[in-house]
Amino acid sequence: MFHHQSILKLSLFFLFIVFPFVVGAEDESDDEDPLLFDLGQIEVVGERDLFEPTATTRIRVEEFDRQLDESVHDAVQRVPGLILTVGDKNEPQILIRGFNQERILILYDGVPLSAPYYGDVDTSELPLENLAAIKVVRGNASVLYGPNALGGVVSLISSKPASEPNFRLLTIIDQEANYAARLSHGARVGAFYYQLSAGLRGSDGWHLSEDFEKTYNEDGTVLEDGAVREHSAYNQWSAGFKCGWEWDKREISFSASYADAMKEIPPTTNPELSIRYWDFPEWKKYTGILAGRSFITENVEIRANLFYHKYDNVLRNYKDSAYEELKWESTYDDYSTGLVTRLSWLPAENFIIRGSINGVLDNHRSKSDVEAPWEEYEAYTYSFLSEIEWQPVTLLTMQLGLGWEIYDFNTLNNVAVAAESISNRTENIEDLTASFALEISLNKNNKLTAAVAKKNRFPTMHQLFSNIEEVKPEEITTLNPEQAIEYAVGYSFELETEFVFGATGFYYDVEELIQRLHRDALYANIEEAAFRGFEIWSYYGKTHGFQGHLSYTYLKATNETTGVTHRELPYVPDHLLHLDLGYQFTFGTSLFVGFTQRSEVIEYDYDNNPIDIPAYSSWDLTLRHSFQIGLSVILQAQNLLDENYYQELGYELPGRNIKLAVQYKL
Repeated sequence: MFHHQSILKLSLFFLFIVFPFVVGAEDESDDEDPLLFDLGQIEVVGERDLFEPTATTRIRVEEFDRQLDESVHDAVQRVPGLILTVGDKNEPQILIRGFNQERILILYDGVPLSAPYYGDVDTSELPLENLAAIKVVRGNASVLYGPNALGGVVSLISSKPASEPNFRLLTIIDQEANYAARLSHGARVGAFYYQLSAGLRGSDGWHLSEDFEKTYNEDGTVLEDGAVREHSAYNQWSAGFKCGWEWDKREISFSASYADAMKEIPPTTNPELSIRYWDFPEWKKYTGILAGRSFITENVEIRANLFYHKYDNVLRNYKDSAYEELKWESTYDDYSTGLVTRLSWLPAENFIIRGSINGVLDNHRSKSDVEAPWEEYEAYTYSFLSEIEWQPVTLLTMQLGLGWEIYDFNTLNNVAVAAESISNRTENIEDLTASFALEISLNKNNKLTAAVAKKNRFPTMHQLFSNIEEVKPEEITTLNPEQAIEYAVGYSFELETEFVFGATGFYYDVEELIQRLHRDALYANIEEAAFRGFEIWSYYGKTHGFQGHLSYTYLKATNETTGVTHRELPYVPDHLLHLDLGYQFTFGTSLFVGFTQRSEVIEYDYDNNPIDIPAYSSWDLTLRHSFQIGLSVILQAQNLLDENYYQELGYELPGRNIKLAVQYKL
């Protein structure tokens, strides 16, 4: 059903924002994409790019614009080996090759982006308007990325203006009058440059599949009646700014981004689960980065990024589905600040030495209810990293990395926990990390790679202290870091830009994996886990004609602890398939069909009992026409067959969704 007030608002939105740019466009312009903000990329240093694993995917702004993606979470969903879940707190999670988001490093312009307590961030609330690209490294990432990257790295790279000004505007509305818009503009004035961005999203609620059947509680009350999903509204606005100055092989810049959101949390549709009536009336994120670089000599470059990242939210728990009387209201007030430095030295044309020294302070403040006192947690992470890259012959490149990583939990204030419990639980952690990679270029089109790495992942504050007050001090053990030995081999073939094929096989042996038996237990180190599988992917396409993307992932993630009854790790499918196939006509129209197939997975309830989550498939259809004046009109049908499916029990995903979008770019 359409919401008439929302339609009126959106009609005015299109009229006053889109129309002036459409009628003002008279001449055809060449679209020059904004530059990647290379100063903020941890992997681009010196005169050459860093050696990369074969399993690296770059998603450029053109792709997430074409797909009408509305967040980082949407934009990465088609990457091989990535698994997405949405569950009880309406905070979507990314898994890479079976590793959940706590074990994935999220970077924004080279600095870590996470909420200190849980060690992750809601990627559905990370906007796209200030990004030029997203790079995903699946496993075996360079040691220069630092700790906490067992599963890989998702690197968000902001836009930077090229020689000509850039302007992009995308507006989206669907059949429920849910809307989104993003705007970016940048230009250069001599040695000075600036880049501006803004975004807006809103919804009165999204609708379920028509195949969804009404569900009831044990007392006969309706849990979910179908149509528009119960308690699923949201809104968000965001803004970003970057300015910089470049002169004599030097650069200094300052950037800031802000996101402010409110979102409701749909209750479970399954009566066997604990029913919670939650929402986030406040979700805010701010990031500021002061970055600089300089060539000390012609062959020595140094970079430094000083950052401050603040993350606040309020979570409310209500007594019933009226969402009026509170049970409690918890508040998080977190920040991270630190310095990331990088050095690159090119002593010879075929030899590079890189180094990095980083320090991060994580501070978490929270209160469990409105009148409760503030609790405070503080921890430091340091890393001292080095890497050499040598190309003894044209066809062979070798890379060796070594690092020293330190985690120092500093203070815990105003928490009703015995000092003995804290000292038994936490110890300062110091450990080595290392990597070795080999690349063989058989010719300009064919490449073989092999890599092995030792990785560390430190426990989060949540894992350290959740439920600690309910356990006797003498029964509390130290929580050790997770450690992984990761092996990977890969092959890639590229025929200019028309055809790409890649394949990689991997095996990860993880010790001291941190889990808990049930929700009320302490987190503990299980003995061992194994992640194994392979991925294949390909791309074919020309400017006009057929275009296609295909990826397939086979994956097994198992608990290898002796005596464990349930061995499968949660939310990890054996098979994952993505396909995009379309045709680009010479007169500016394109038609693409997308298909996703995921096999069944295992989920565990509060008592660690396994639950089967069935397999599902989904079809999308996108029709686009681009005019010569820089204007495009897009019509998209998501979940075209209106399948009723879910990634976690009791949390069905949207049914068929029809989007209409208008894009203008200069």
